[in-house]
Amino acid sequence: MRKKGLQKIIEDFSVALEQGHAAVYRRDFDSEVYEYMGEYIKEITGYATEELTPALWDSLILRTEQKGELEGLSLEEANRRVRSGQVARWQADVQIKTRSGQTRWVTDMSTALRDQEGGCLGVLLDITDRKEAEKQLADLTEKLRLRNHEIEADLAMAREVQQALVTKQPKQFPLDAGDGKAHLYFHHRYIPAAMLAGDFFEVLPLSDHEVGVFICDVMGHGVRAALLTTFLRGLIEELMPKADDPGTFLGKINNSLRSVFCQDGTLLFATAFYLVLDVTTGHMRYANAGHSQPLCLQPGEGHVKRLALREDRSEPALGLVEEFAYSTSEHVLSGTESVLLYTDGLFEAYNDVDEMYGEDRLVDLVRQKLHLPPGQLMDDVILDVLRFSGSDDFADDVCLLSVMPASAVR
Repeated sequence: MRKKGLQKIIEDFSVALEQGHAAVYRRDFDSEVYEYMGEYIKEITGYATEELTPALWDSLILRTEQKGELEGLSLEEANRRVRSGQVARWQADVQIKTRSGQTRWVTDMSTALRDQEGGCLGVLLDITDRKEAEKQLADLTEKLRLRNHEIEADLAMAREVQQALVTKQPKQFPLDAGDGKAHLYFHHRYIPAAMLAGDFFEVLPLSDHEVGVFICDVMGHGVRAALLTTFLRGLIEELMPKADDPGTFLGKINNSLRSVFCQDGTLLFATAFYLVLDVTTGHMRYANAGHSQPLCLQPGEGHVKRLALREDRSEPALGLVEEFAYSTSEHVLSGTESVLLYTDGLFEAYNDVDEMYGEDRLVDLVRQKLHLPPGQLMDDVILDVLRFSGSDDFADDVCLLSVMPASAVR
């Protein structure tokens, strides 16, 4: 009576589960037939309930993935543990070959019965669609991984190129001057905030006695900014015949930038500062397109001041105003004066109370460090800003460039 009651429960349970693509079964571990097998098994395997035996089922299995406590065990060891009572539940994803030759995936979940008859009660659930979706996802994930690897490799190469372009910049002028015979020395620090940067500088020999110095900060950072820096470097090379006049030079770059990028309404801009220095007289001509005004360092007097602008006003960044005429200002460097150029990522650093480091704090610190060689001065400035922000990194690209006449070397 008890067995008939259990059989009825199993049958009712099976009818309910078959609505979800599943077949309930009961078997004795040592029996050559199933005591009960739900009719949905035919949909799964192609074999009717009276045809399918445990031996036939085992012959259909192509692959087994143990789950739960049985994960990682061989099929024989998993069976041994379930039959011996060491493990109460069996769960595995099983790949089978159906009667028609198709491949399907089934989850086999069963529980050992601890009654006098023993055996197990289980459910076979068709998970073919789920497995196919998982495979597609795994394939897509692998493709994305490979693509990301390619992109990362490309970015790494682009970063190397950017770093090489900075590294190759002249460290003195004239370029071929022997030891101790140069008129001008350059020192820089270059810290990208991301894999690729939007800050850069160029040292442009114009003649045997004049040299141009260009520093630029493209909006944002990363790939987009790096692409724009590449475009700007190309423009600089193309416009070299105009490079002796800072205002005209920036104006030409501005017009070219707008003609290429602003036709479709795209907003792209870059701040820039460009100076031309005659090393024989110390006479300096410069123009500013929305950039941080460089500092003039006067260690003899203990002074640090911003280079003055002729118009005493800020002029727009490159790419913002069509046909803008940038003004050219002038200054004559005394024997001990040098110039420090930088991008705004240096001083636009914030601490934990949202206070910005700021240019005034930067000027004060540089004034305290005037006695130091340019390389050490820049390192101390960078360290102080990071200490202020409580961070190990800058949120934006940072570029510093020291332009020091030989007479100012200390």
